[in-house]
Amino acid sequence: MRSSGVRMAKTLHLTLTYHWWDEIAAGRKTCEYRRFTEGWRKRLNGAKRGDLVVFHRGYTGRTLTRRIENIRVIVGWDLPNEVYEYFKKPNEEKFFEIQFSKE
Repeated sequence: MRSSGVRMAKTLHLTLTYHWWDEIAAGRKTCEYRRFTEGWRKRLNGAKRGDLVVFHRGYTGRTLTRRIENIRVIVGWDLPNEVYEYFKKPNEEKFFEIQFSKE
């Protein structure tokens, strides 16, 4: 069977604590961060601008869906202050920064 050349959007599912989910819902948070590990490299492989990210509020049925704007690698020094503290001041560790749309 021949492919039509149209790429199906990838959907990335991320479970968040209530605090971070609420920040996204309120429009105050437009980036999510994950440590730069082999597991996250595999999960994010092939994710591109326009793909979907579904945020789960803990293990409840509440979700938010956004479009990925960009994924880049940063170091801990570049994390926003609250996130930097959450990760226990990781300094030179690497992280994925997943930028997403507000709606």
